[in-house]
Amino acid sequence: MANPLGPVNNSTCGDRRPDGIESVVVLGAQVLGPGRPSPAVRRRVTHGVAVLRRRGIRWLLMMGGVGEAGVSEASVMAGLAQDLGVEADRVLLEEQSTSTLEQAVAAARLARERGWRRVVLVTDRYHLPRARFLFRRMGLVVWGDPARGPGGAGRWRWLAGVAREGPAWVKVAGQVIGGRLRRAATEARAGPASGE
Repeated sequence: MANPLGPVNNSTCGDRRPDGIESVVVLGAQVLGPGRPSPAVRRRVTHGVAVLRRRGIRWLLMMGGVGEAGVSEASVMAGLAQDLGVEADRVLLEEQSTSTLEQAVAAARLARERGWRRVVLVTDRYHLPRARFLFRRMGLVVWGDPARGPGGAGRWRWLAGVAREGPAWVKVAGQVIGGRLRRAATEARAGPASGE
């Protein structure tokens, strides 16, 4: 399959700011089956690969566990990234998480194990503020780069995503008040990453 983004080549990347980014972290979304990314997954991965190439970042971390399709979101995302020209040895998978908080904990563990601290987070625009908040609470330095490009959410789907974020923020507030985020941050600093 031809790579619509061109070759991934660190020596020809343009803008490299912010400096010192160790990984692009792409958050999962529902997949349609093995090798069948949804429009949201296609948009996020395509954008994540573009960020990887543009900024000359070494690692691409795909996140997302097994859902209704019976296959991990991360594995479908990794296949798409490889179709877009990213070498398999540059793609890392986290295949256990089923929520944004679980993804933040798993990413923080993996970052600690690999000596990373600074990441670019790729997800949909409506999801990015909450995701950045959670990843930062786990001790990571996070820049957000909202997914753009083909397969963009239509107006109604985008509004549904925005509407879903309200209750999700209420849940996060409860997690802060109840101490769950503090416990999750402690968990992120201890033990192996999810799936290992």
